[in-house]
Amino acid sequence: MIRKIAVILCLIGTLGSCTKDFETINVNPNAPSAVPLDYLLAQSTLFITGEGGDPGYRSWRTNIIYAAMMMQHMSSVEVGFYRGTVYTFQGDLSAAWFERAYPNSIKNLVNLIELAKKDPKQVNILSMARILRVIEIGVLTDVYGDVPYSEAGYGALTGVFSPKYDAQKDIYADMLKELEEAGTALNATAYVPKTADLVFGGDIAKWKRAANSLMLRFAMRLQKVDATSAQAWAKKAVDRGLMTSTDDSFGVKFASTGAGNNSNPNSWNMFPGGRGIVTADNIQWSKTYIEAMKTRKDPRLSVVSALKSGDIDPTKQVGLPIGTDATMLAALPAPLNARANYSRPAPNMYALDNTQFVMTYAESELLKAEAIERTWATGTAKTAYDNAVVAGIKQSNSYGGKLTDAQAMAYLAANPYPATGTLEAKMEAIHTEFWMTTGSLLQHIEAWSNWRRTGYPKLTPVNYPGNETNGQIPRRLRYSQGEYGVNPGIDVAVGRQGADLFTTRMWWDK
Repeated sequence: MIRKIAVILCLIGTLGSCTKDFETINVNPNAPSAVPLDYLLAQSTLFITGEGGDPGYRSWRTNIIYAAMMMQHMSSVEVGFYRGTVYTFQGDLSAAWFERAYPNSIKNLVNLIELAKKDPKQVNILSMARILRVIEIGVLTDVYGDVPYSEAGYGALTGVFSPKYDAQKDIYADMLKELEEAGTALNATAYVPKTADLVFGGDIAKWKRAANSLMLRFAMRLQKVDATSAQAWAKKAVDRGLMTSTDDSFGVKFASTGAGNNSNPNSWNMFPGGRGIVTADNIQWSKTYIEAMKTRKDPRLSVVSALKSGDIDPTKQVGLPIGTDATMLAALPAPLNARANYSRPAPNMYALDNTQFVMTYAESELLKAEAIERTWATGTAKTAYDNAVVAGIKQSNSYGGKLTDAQAMAYLAANPYPATGTLEAKMEAIHTEFWMTTGSLLQHIEAWSNWRRTGYPKLTPVNYPGNETNGQIPRRLRYSQGEYGVNPGIDVAVGRQGADLFTTRMWWDK
């Protein structure tokens, strides 16, 4: 009995100890109570190009189905789905970037920013997150116009689950401020998240130059609506130091050769094991783009384009006329009556470990050339243009190309910068090359934004029966239809910006 009592007392003592240290004992040492900021940075970086749950969903719908078709880089006979070809509306296609960005990338970036603010040692993660948020919001506002910004992503922190729609003018002002402040705050002597940085591997100097080049992009977007601010911010960006080579190009690096969120979203859309839209003959390069590459003697044609047989001979590439539906295609003479006989992105274009570019050195230099011509920055416009042309050719080697300096120089010689002529002639040279480069790097949304501002290249729109623009290339995409009746802010935005239509011009496109 004494022994039994002793055992019971011992057990009681043990239970008391357990109760006293309950929180410590019941914490799983292999499951951290707080997610490391490095992990959140890497995740947030992946999410600005795609999103969790469905790799490439919004890229497919916004970048390919609409922007690539509207900019006539690509074409498809499946006009009931690839609606950017014929300017018609389908809610889940038009609203894909909007509906996926806010609950994924925007929410994650806001969370990361608020956590990083609490620790001064995390100034670089904080600054990178601020830049990433500008990139994401930049796409949203350039696609839709007025969008939730200042309150977006803060629902769990503030209880505001119907964030207001900020005016694009105010969004742009804050994005430029964020780029300046974040770029200045980056500090090579503080903690650098080298492994988690999927863009530059912890190179702070490259991040600074990228922030300035992004500043130049958004500054030039103001050219039509606020030239004074455009000039001030463009000068500031150039003076602070832009990208200096293709090594500075801002691109998210993917390492995966399998499915999932570690795969390049554009590649996943085209890859046979993903959506397989290339091998299924869903998309082809457009006649507009293929003919432009041939006319300009563009060596990138052999890198980006192939027939279904795999033939990459530039002379054999054939682009699909924009606005051609299945019935129209069938009426063409053979062999042009079969979509399989038209060029599509070459297999190297959809390797799952390809880098997905956000902004390139070529774009930065082309915008610099424009800023110089407008006397908004110092330097030589021809030098900036030449740098951009060569860089654009060489950047395509990121997609498996082996183009040489000699080929790049030959292309430059065939497409030189105008030695004389009007400002408009020079703008046409600069921005036609902008379109060529963004097309070969699958940056169709950026090509569309730049086209809306500059009007170059001069594209001939289609006037397909039942289109919603009276035969004009859309100026924006329509909002998520799910917002109506849920967030009253959308009604304020429509009242301020104009009707929720493809033809309504946003603030910087007036």
